[in-house]
Amino acid sequence: MKKIFQLIALLLIASCNSQSKEIIPFETENGWGYKQNEEIIIQPQFGIASEFTDCGIAAVGDSENGNYYIDKSGKKLNIPVLEVGNFIDSFQEGYARFKKDGKIGFIDECGEIVIPAEFESVTSFKNQIAIVSKGFEVITNGPYKTQKGGTYGAIDKNGSIIIPYKFDFISSFSDEKTANAKMDGKDVIINAKGEIVK
Repeated sequence: MKKIFQLIALLLIASCNSQSKEIIPFETENGWGYKQNEEIIIQPQFGIASEFTDCGIAAVGDSENGNYYIDKSGKKLNIPVLEVGNFIDSFQEGYARFKKDGKIGFIDECGEIVIPAEFESVTSFKNQIAIVSKGFEVITNGPYKTQKGGTYGAIDKNGSIIIPYKFDFISSFSDEKTANAKMDGKDVIINAKGEIVK
């Protein structure tokens, strides 16, 4: 029994130590910076800042350089980004979108390109599936942009097309791996293979 308590104590200490080593963003009147163990390791200088990924990159933004990624020393990294609203696309299921030459792909939490930029439009991943679309018209309404028309399909986390571009619309996939879709003007429910189940 004593050994069990010792083991639990060691695990708690290890957990506390790992949390205390975490680099966290903090805000001052001079902007956002980063602290570790209450010590400032990156001076406040950013207008916006995210937490570091497990791999050690964080998204930040400033008026001079726009939005970009940094490493734990504060060095700007040459990692492609996708602007969403006033910041960079956030990581979902370990992937974030980036844009290059007008097309969209994905990076992982280390900033490595895992799916090349080859899609006109693609959502973030949800339940291991992202919705892609092409051939649409972009409608601008003030600061907002929406898509009209086009065809929809889906990809897996390898970037492989798992549902061909044949639907008029596909929603995000649920935990049960089904999605609402529209085909030939009819509302349907499809599975992750693109088969109509209802």
